[in-house]
Amino acid sequence: MMEIPEAAKLWKRALQAEWPGVRWSVRSAPRGWFTVITAWEDGPTAEAVSVFCQAWKTVYPDAATWVSDSGLRRGYSPAGYATAIEAITCDIPDMPIPRTPDGGLDIRAAHAQTWRGPVKVAGQFYGHDHVYDLVAVVEMVAGDHDYTKAEQAAN
Repeated sequence: MMEIPEAAKLWKRALQAEWPGVRWSVRSAPRGWFTVITAWEDGPTAEAVSVFCQAWKTVYPDAATWVSDSGLRRGYSPAGYATAIEAITCDIPDMPIPRTPDGGLDIRAAHAQTWRGPVKVAGQFYGHDHVYDLVAVVEMVAGDHDYTKAEQAAN
């Protein structure tokens, strides 16, 4: 069976080949976790990476033991948050989303504010008639956005 460092290197090369414009961080989890943690900012959705991971595991079954969906960690840059916020405010103009000077999400202030009601953005329904903190709303919308497709359309 393949060891974690070797599996992590192979996995990172596969991710870089599939999504060349995305910066990937692939490392071993803390001791005792026996998995590979994969992190990236913006880029493809976690669902797209998960689907790619399943296909990759069929090609590299020895490495498959170490790479799993539970190790996927997607983050968002200020520009990534700004894209999601613009989509939200376009469809829900009265939602008060606090922003940083560079247009990103002011996470501390957003955790202190809530939104009650359904969340429907760009024709997609994200939430029911519940109370959400604004960070949760923005991350629901951002999590569904594939930034690699937006970058390709811009070029």
